[in-house]
Amino acid sequence: MSVQARLRRGLFELLYKNRVLYWFASTIPFAGQWRVWQRLALPRLRGEDVLEVGCGIGDLLVDMAQAGYRCQAIDRSPQMVAATREKIIRRGLAGQADVMEASVQSLPFENASFDSVVSTFPTEYIYDPAALREIARVLRPGGRLIIVIGANLLPTGPLTFLLTLFHALVYGGSPRPALRRAERIKRRAQQAPDDQQSTNDVTSAGPRIPLEAAGLRRLEERVATHAWVAFIVIGEKAQERKEE
Repeated sequence: MSVQARLRRGLFELLYKNRVLYWFASTIPFAGQWRVWQRLALPRLRGEDVLEVGCGIGDLLVDMAQAGYRCQAIDRSPQMVAATREKIIRRGLAGQADVMEASVQSLPFENASFDSVVSTFPTEYIYDPAALREIARVLRPGGRLIIVIGANLLPTGPLTFLLTLFHALVYGGSPRPALRRAERIKRRAQQAPDDQQSTNDVTSAGPRIPLEAAGLRRLEERVATHAWVAFIVIGEKAQERKEE
């Protein structure tokens, strides 16, 4: 593991232990768009019973519960679980959502418990075949895993230009190729007739999530506006075959 990767992991570990730092890091460096990107999972949900893995401070869990879904969530950080639990109670959603401390590699739920599993901006666990097999196990036939795998601001002004440089430094790689790539995406997004365009031709750079090893069918989306682009990966569990 590179020095940069070790520093990045150490930073993320610190964030997961402090709800204020977590909120700050997921809001300010992304010009307030993090919550917009999280909510991209909502129209892609299937069924009524939803599990969120890695819920952080619980914002998306509250969104899903308020939308009428029956929600469970896990996080490996006791600080994040406490923050989410307090938020659920404060919003009057204790009967609609619950959260517990647990590992994705050993989910404390029975087989076929959920119609959808959601993961937004996940850490390395999403590339772990053991974690994906556990997610597939708790999904019902026809259910889906929805992953908002990443997002990028586009350099539309001085602030977002600086933030794009900052993201390149934090997440690795040279800033110059990252900016060139962002400019190409921005030009494509500006050609879209609508404010938001969803296509299935581009996903984020990085390791390929081994969905097929867990028996999940892959779907990929790029959602773009004039100001940002987000990348979504969906894994669908096959329907049960009916006996003839």
